[in-house]
Amino acid sequence: MFRVLMHALSEGAAAAGLAADDASARRLRADYLWSRLLRFVRLPGYNAVRCVRFRDGLQVNYRFNRGDMQSLREVLVDEVYDCDLPFAPHTFLDLGANIGLASLWFSNRIRPDPTQSNRSAFLLAVEPVPENAAVAEMNFQDNHISGEVVRAAVGQHAGEAWFEARAESNLGRLVNEGSTQAGMRVPVVGIRDLLGRFPECRVDLVKMDIEGGEEELLSRDTGWLAQVKALIVEWHDDRADSRPLIRNVESAGFQHQLINTKCQDNLSLFLRKDA
Repeated sequence: MFRVLMHALSEGAAAAGLAADDASARRLRADYLWSRLLRFVRLPGYNAVRCVRFRDGLQVNYRFNRGDMQSLREVLVDEVYDCDLPFAPHTFLDLGANIGLASLWFSNRIRPDPTQSNRSAFLLAVEPVPENAAVAEMNFQDNHISGEVVRAAVGQHAGEAWFEARAESNLGRLVNEGSTQAGMRVPVVGIRDLLGRFPECRVDLVKMDIEGGEEELLSRDTGWLAQVKALIVEWHDDRADSRPLIRNVESAGFQHQLINTKCQDNLSLFLRKDA
């Protein structure tokens, strides 16, 4: 228990160190400390929306639950998506957006391309859980992000699918028809339809964290990757073997490297060889 307490204090201190004001720092410290108890009991304020400010200018909305707290730590504190790109991305597609934290993080790194007057910065976040998408929309609005939150899952083709919601807000996933784990029907938007919303139907950077759904997008028809310059994937080997999927992306003309292995060991960056 002492070790758990110390870890919570350390997480809270790291997050508070990025806060723009004392109130935000206090909120982050308290939420990381008390969130450790959520594994055992529902505390007052569970799932209530918080709003804090970070020194980089972001205004971040999240809920007091273990999933949102984990995502906040990974994306904004540990900065797991930080990587060296040989170009400045101006468009971003966030697959499995959850509450939009990756879109927030990248929004500070995406700017309009001054050499192309007809090409504006644009972000598209895709999230099937309505409660998550609602918070993502708040984050887009409060940070004046040029883009849209699409309330759907992603697949090869448009349609509907069964979605298994989880107690942890960041662990929901698509499941097979008739699965005993199925929870609700959600709309599915085709990956090519999403790419078609970007200028010239191309996107600079795609982030994919879809809890095993990467198998459908990367195992059979990978032709859509021709419209992508770079791809960041979080793998879920307990649901889909990443090894053949990595080979498929490499065969589509990408170079592969692991990123931020000190934080976690399941993140890959793919760069188009002609990028």
